[in-house]
Amino acid sequence: MLVSMSDKELKRLSVLQEICDQRITQSQAAQLLHISERQIRRLLQKYKAQGPAALAHAGRGQTSNCKLPEELRLKCLNIVSDQLHGFGPTLAHEKLTTVHGFDLSVETCVAG
Repeated sequence: MLVSMSDKELKRLSVLQEICDQRITQSQAAQLLHISERQIRRLLQKYKAQGPAALAHAGRGQTSNCKLPEELRLKCLNIVSDQLHGFGPTLAHEKLTTVHGFDLSVETCVAG
């Protein structure tokens, strides 16, 4: 299984592998990674049980909890492109909330 990892996660992986190979101690690893020894033990236990994939962030590849439904997003974009063409993000947001009754943040209106 292919797992994409950040640089921070790759560094953790190499340090944990050095612990497993008994090249460094847990205390030294904690200092290298700037985390506590307790966190090192927790990561090491997880690494031994699940392998390198255990170190990748668990939320990677999943949709955001804050994501709006696609039909709502498309509806807003259609209104902006048809009726509010040329409006800036703040004014478009104001019109969408007051005239059309949408309850969105300015960032949502811009992100479209």
